[in-house]
Amino acid sequence: MTEISMGPAAAPTSKPLALRMMPMPADLNPAGDVFGGWIMAMVDVAGGICALRRARSRVVTVSVNSFVFKQPVSVGDSVSFYAEVVAVGRTSITVDVEVFAERNPKNPVIVKVTEARLTYVAIDASGNKRQVPKETPASPPLPACGPSPDKEIALQVMPMPSDINPAGDVFGGWIMSMVDIAGAIPAIRQTKSKVSTVAVNSFVFKQPIAVGDLVTFYAGISSVGNSSVTVDVEVFAERHPENPEIVKVTEARLTFVALDIFRTRQLKTK
Repeated sequence: MTEISMGPAAAPTSKPLALRMMPMPADLNPAGDVFGGWIMAMVDVAGGICALRRARSRVVTVSVNSFVFKQPVSVGDSVSFYAEVVAVGRTSITVDVEVFAERNPKNPVIVKVTEARLTYVAIDASGNKRQVPKETPASPPLPACGPSPDKEIALQVMPMPSDINPAGDVFGGWIMSMVDIAGAIPAIRQTKSKVSTVAVNSFVFKQPIAVGDLVTFYAGISSVGNSSVTVDVEVFAERHPENPEIVKVTEARLTFVALDIFRTRQLKTK
């Protein structure tokens, strides 16, 4: 176990971040831990994102070469999935995924919970195998509009078809709920306690989000009061794997209040 420090130095592995999520009570198994199938599904998504970037096309999972659960995951853990390409064939890409959980707000630690290796095959729009490019493509640049350097990645998720609205875009309520979770993460770190959302000070939708976009939520504390923490969140979507781009889709400001078991908790200022 390692103590958490804020910012990039906190990364527990050299692999790039693919996903960062917070499981909910709906993801529990009968024993009260997060269902192993949820972790397996997210590992597959994380590995698929890494393979998709390398292939610059759709990919399909063809094998799970290894999968080891090292520790259980709990509701409230911030779960980070780091993924890296370890082998490239003519049409196949093998990816290693490491999963870490950040937990215990009062005495935060990061623990390794899962590691896996998966193989994907690149396919074209018709579902036929296609050759993987020989050269590793460059990553798309962030737009000039952000994120500001005082923010870090709180969540990184990929919406699924169950998250779309009748118009075919990702439901605005899904984005709002993810922004709320993303904002709560730095608030929890600051307060070292549970927090409750008390205000959405502003919320702007700049562009719609589509299924298959990789959506990254950057969050940073803008002010700390006696018992409250105000957090700014900026949201960016990475899309179009054949010709990738990153666009800003949402920005928001929310205020949270620190809670103990019985009442609002007064914060200690540094």
